[in-house]
Amino acid sequence: FREEHFTAGDRCELAEVLHPMRTALPYDSYSLSHAYVEAGGRTLPHRLIKASETYVILSGEAVIHIDEESVSLEAGSCAVVPPGAEQSIVNRGQKRLEFLCIVTPPWSAGDEEVFQAKLKGNVIFISKTCDRILGAYQSDV
Repeated sequence: FREEHFTAGDRCELAEVLHPMRTALPYDSYSLSHAYVEAGGRTLPHRLIKASETYVILSGEAVIHIDEESVSLEAGSCAVVPPGAEQSIVNRGQKRLEFLCIVTPPWSAGDEEVFQAKLKGNVIFISKTCDRILGAYQSDV
């Protein structure tokens, strides 16, 4: 990706590829970012209040936590996070985890809430919970 990556609020490395507020696009319904988490890394728990987020795993192995559910993901897998759901992703592999994030409506700073988590070993203790349902599926792509 030509765009430079930066450390996002949830602590993943992120490059915004397309966003209708920054790029002249014929639509304004979603934003697209490329992200990665190094081996052994994880994002902080966070949520998008009004937007849904779809993760498309490009390479690596992950566990995504959405509210009280957890699902293993690998290259070719997708996970859909509904609006308001608490989410985090853990790189459980030995290599960099790379993924695309599709946010609809487009991501905005005012729509994201990042939670502080207490880390103890490989377990995250989260102070807030929600009641959304996880949606994950394998892609044939």
